Amino acid sequence: AQTVLWALWSSADLAEGWRRAALAGGAGGARADRDLDAVLALFRAAETFVDRLPQAPARAFLDYLQSQDLPADSLAARAASRDSVAVLTPAGAAGREWDVVVVAGVQDGTWPDLRLRDSLLGSQSLADLLAGRSPDAAGAGAQARAAVLADELRSFAVATSRARGTLLVTAVADADEQPSAFVDLVQRPGDDPADEERDPRLVAAPVPMDLRGLVGALRSQLEGSLAAPGSAGSGPAAPDRGAAQLLARLAAEGVAGADPREWYGLADESSATALWAPDELVPVSPSKAETVSTCALRWALEAAGGTAADGTSQTLGTLVHSIAQDFPAGTEGELLEELDRRWRELGLRDGWPAVAERRRAERMIGRLAEYLKGAGEAVLREAPFSLELDRALLRGVVDRLEDVGEGAVRVVDLKTGKRAPSATETAQNPQLGAYQLAVDGGAFEGLAPGTRSAGAQLVFVGDISKGPTVRAQSGLGPETDSPTWARTMIEGVAVTMASSAFTACLNDLCPMCPVRTSCPLHGEGRQVVE
Repeated sequence: AQTVLWALWSSADLAEGWRRAALAGGAGGARADRDLDAVLALFRAAETFVDRLPQAPARAFLDYLQSQDLPADSLAARAASRDSVAVLTPAGAAGREWDVVVVAGVQDGTWPDLRLRDSLLGSQSLADLLAGRSPDAAGAGAQARAAVLADELRSFAVATSRARGTLLVTAVADADEQPSAFVDLVQRPGDDPADEERDPRLVAAPVPMDLRGLVGALRSQLEGSLAAPGSAGSGPAAPDRGAAQLLARLAAEGVAGADPREWYGLADESSATALWAPDELVPVSPSKAETVSTCALRWALEAAGGTAADGTSQTLGTLVHSIAQDFPAGTEGELLEELDRRWRELGLRDGWPAVAERRRAERMIGRLAEYLKGAGEAVLREAPFSLELDRALLRGVVDRLEDVGEGAVRVVDLKTGKRAPSATETAQNPQLGAYQLAVDGGAFEGLAPGTRSAGAQLVFVGDISKGPTVRAQSGLGPETDSPTWARTMIEGVAVTMASSAFTACLNDLCPMCPVRTSCPLHGEGRQVVE
């Protein structure tokens, strides 16, 4: 049993990682300590078992462990011990009192927590509205928040009134967190609230008594000595050799964070190599062209895997596109019948979310049918294309190409989202421009030579308005004296995609960006050393 157990432990390759975590201290170190203690206890149990039954196979030790009857934690109330600390919620402390009470973590946004307490479907708000406790839906939110604030104040009053002798209220004030306004109810700031040095409530937190805290203090001491000016302005000061030597010793022992090579903000670029060589064609799709034109960094991060798997909305959009492809001139009845036949492709479970999604899908189908009534003949549907433009290899699939007569077609791009661009934004929409460029460049096999683009449309069938929302883009026109804006845009996108550095740009889509947490323009994505 011991041999098998050691083989399993060795193959798991956890020893070094747990050792580093335990030495680092903190919450992660405490958890690693417990895990290591559990492993040692398991080996001791195996050793004892083998001493008692030397000839028993490893399977017998497993059966022995599974047969153990271990006591479980009791959920019943236990008598309070005079030598213990009661950790309670304010509600749990009601009706009791102690000589010393600590109310910890009174942070802004945490206490008071003004989030509305209600069910997922808002049943309490509906009940208040029907009972006349709230005159309208708009006023219900304000009244509910006022009620929540009053409830939070009562809870805070209960917590702070449990002390017979000493009350300690704690909160953190730093660059990331601020104390709650409730702290002022316990003890007001100094004479000048703006003067933090005179605020008697502020206490500098001591350095944590573990290896992580020691590393942080030594690094701060070392960096402070390097930032200080030299004597008589002769240049930078000499580093604190004592702090540097201690950090070197800790790094040699494998303490996390002690080695300067692990410090954030000091590492060089991992690579300055361009994504594509100068003689390589850069594959550009119309959707990528739009993303790169909006924010090159978002494209780069998403291309590296920063996009989550498709959700229900994306899957539903794919289904609607497929139905539109199969029924280019379908009536609403035909489209709804096809939706009913293929609905199970989404794999939704029964319940109200599936019902709500089905209703949304039916509304999309209704708008699609309304658009198809007055649409031109679809000469191509879901048509692939490929076109070389300088360094760019433009390729993709267009939803519809509609015949408008006189050797011209109109590009139609179906959208199922809930946000439509303005007419000004649509005028130079990169995705529509790329499709039109492909038409004018003869990139579609199903079109007669010389066919030109008469313009393009974005057709939104999502929940934007009662009917379909259409945004139009004019045709590119002939390239006589200079290239069209679309060609210039695609060639510029290819150059950007082939580089080794990508610029982040603020835009209207930032709140919905899936890689926002890696963007240096936003607080959650900014480097920790900035």
